[in-house]
Amino acid sequence: MDSAGVGMATLCMTQSLTLFQNFLPRFQEISAANPDEDAGMVADVRMGELAAVITTLGIGGMTSALSGSSVPAVVSAITAGGLILLYEYALANREAARAK
Repeated sequence: MDSAGVGMATLCMTQSLTLFQNFLPRFQEISAANPDEDAGMVADVRMGELAAVITTLGIGGMTSALSGSSVPAVVSAITAGGLILLYEYALANREAARAK
C-alpha cells in the first residue's frame, strides 16, 4: 500500500465522519426523543444515513479512481457500515429503554 492510498483513505474516513455528523441528528437527540411523541426521528435518521452513505461511497469511489488504489473505497464502505451500526444501535437502544 502506497502513501497516496493511505492519505486518500484517511481523507475518506474523516470525510465520512463529517458527513454523518452533518446529515444525522446527534446521539443525545436520538436517545432523548420519545418514540411515541417523535415518530419522525427514525425517518430522519434513516434519511440521513442514506444521504451520508451515498455521499461517502461516492467520495470513496472518486478517490479510488484518482489514486488508482481500491483502499479509499474499502475504507469508506467500512467506515459507513460502522457508523450505520452505531446509529441503528442508538435507535434500538432508545426504543428498548422506553419499553422498560
